[in-house]
Amino acid sequence: MNDDEKMNDDEKIGILLSNMTNELVSSRVRVRAIVELLEEKGLITRGEYENRFKKVFERDAISYRNDLLKEVKIDE
Repeated sequence: MNDDEKMNDDEKIGILLSNMTNELVSSRVRVRAIVELLEEKGLITRGEYENRFKKVFERDAISYRNDLLKEVKIDE
């Protein structure tokens, strides 16, 4: 019996949630750092960023979500 077989479903879910949380935090911090650098250099304003975020979110969020859900179903 290998280590994967020894873990119960709750442990696997806990690891998955922990990994997802770490990835979300890392992504948000990276985006924040990039936006701050662009603002400091005078290349964008906060308003420009917010407007672009809304535009891209409306355009891409549903397809990204659906792609992630497909990956989860494949991995089950």
